[in-house]
Amino acid sequence: MPFYIRKSVSAGPFRFNFSKGGVGVSVGIKGLRIGTGPRGHYIHAGRGGLYYRATLGNAGRSRSSGVAPYKPSPDVTFDNSDVTMTEIESGDVMYMQDESFSELLNEINSKAGQTRMSAALMWTAAGIGAFAGLASGGPGLLLCALALPGWAIGKWLDSYRRTTVLYYDLEGDAESAYNHLVQGFDGLNGCAAKWHIEAGGAVQNLTAWKRNAGASHLVNRKATTLAYSLPSVIKSNVTPPALHVGKQIMFFMPDIVLVQDGGRVGAVNYVNLNIKWQDSRFVETERVPSDAKIVDYTWKHPNKSGGPDRRFKDNRQIPVCLYEAIHFTSNSGVNELVEFSRIGVADSFANGCRKLATLPRERTIERPSAPANDVVEAAPIVEPVRKRNRLRTAAFTILGLTLGLPALALVIGSGKQKSDTGLQPNLVLETSGTLSADTAASSAQGANPPLLQSTDARATPVSTSPIATSHDLTRSESIVGGEEERTVRYTKTMVNLREGPGTKFAVVAVIQKDTVVSVLEVKGGWSRVRVDEKKNGWMANSTISDRP
Repeated sequence: MPFYIRKSVSAGPFRFNFSKGGVGVSVGIKGLRIGTGPRGHYIHAGRGGLYYRATLGNAGRSRSSGVAPYKPSPDVTFDNSDVTMTEIESGDVMYMQDESFSELLNEINSKAGQTRMSAALMWTAAGIGAFAGLASGGPGLLLCALALPGWAIGKWLDSYRRTTVLYYDLEGDAESAYNHLVQGFDGLNGCAAKWHIEAGGAVQNLTAWKRNAGASHLVNRKATTLAYSLPSVIKSNVTPPALHVGKQIMFFMPDIVLVQDGGRVGAVNYVNLNIKWQDSRFVETERVPSDAKIVDYTWKHPNKSGGPDRRFKDNRQIPVCLYEAIHFTSNSGVNELVEFSRIGVADSFANGCRKLATLPRERTIERPSAPANDVVEAAPIVEPVRKRNRLRTAAFTILGLTLGLPALALVIGSGKQKSDTGLQPNLVLETSGTLSADTAASSAQGANPPLLQSTDARATPVSTSPIATSHDLTRSESIVGGEEERTVRYTKTMVNLREGPGTKFAVVAVIQKDTVVSVLEVKGGWSRVRVDEKKNGWMANSTISDRP
């Protein structure tokens, strides 16, 4: 089967690497910072249930927007051959929300709503070329050739600026349940024919009954597609089953069902997804699928007793096939009906969905605590300083310089025109830092310690006492005259501040790199320090130095 789990996920120049020890990210372009890339989300699913964790990237602060309760819209009906047809269609996907997936869903829709740089750069280049061609003649149209590289550059930019990264760590019951769902989906996909039922209606008079080969119901159906794919704005190590239902697509992820309608995405919890299936006798007027079971025959124009109506010369026999229909519904608006040419294939898929629905769920957005050696080795999280999108500004500046200047040269005929694009925006230095994933430490402590902000390394030290050399840290400092003698030190990396001298003590806080600390006491290989005049604790001597 085409389903498989990868150990890494690529989004443009960014590559997310996942392992039991944590999450890392590498950048394929020198000088490109982690904060400009997509956000990574780690979802662990095992015996303990489903756990969400936001790990990497410059996602800012997501805003959870309140969604009004879904109100079913009136059924859409229309007449077709004396039969009133009712449309079978899901509601607005924006009403499909799940509390445990709300932040991720908001981010996905935010990414999907961003301007496609591929289309913007392509049409900008084509427009400049057309304008130059009208102004200067045929040679100016050559600028239209820049539309292709503009599209390629925009496609590359979209590959990470319009992308949300999801990494699934499946084990135990969750892995077994999802494999069960995938196997059931493969069974559905193996059917010779698959249809999406768009509308249906009951035959209510004898004339319509005779005209439609004695069928009791009429349906509008179209062939549908079952595949393994992801929404365009999501990169993941899991490629989920995708069921196309008309203009919408249902993606069966390990933790949630995503419903995509154009550029918008909704989410339905497996607990709230109702699946009903039953055998259906279908008068097949088209080609009979190779795996279909023919259970009866009828006439194209039957009489009241079910025999052939002799008034029609082309009155031929039509096979009645036994198909299997699956109906998906939810309180948030899902309403889709699909039909398959082989019976007995829906049970395995529905059982997989049911097993995923029974997994316990816990919503956590946590930054994992540091490992036991007190040295944090992880990719940094950038703290956004300003809201301006510098990447977009740089892209449009480059576009203006590369396309605008040649166009003006062709129109005016002078190479002495100066660019009026203005000064490039000032760059603002942003401090960054993250914590690495250590689920063992997190489970033992029950909660993550607060993250303290890094103190400016150029600030005036708290104490004016002389700075001791590194070997002075091996002996204990004393308190003289009721006033603490403090030795100023700097953290060499991100480090855990603990309640006592040793890794067995609980973590009080995580201190950023180059933070000024005051050493109050030294005990063996550990020092009791004060941070920012507010917190006291112990940290390893190997993690502090006498200079930043």
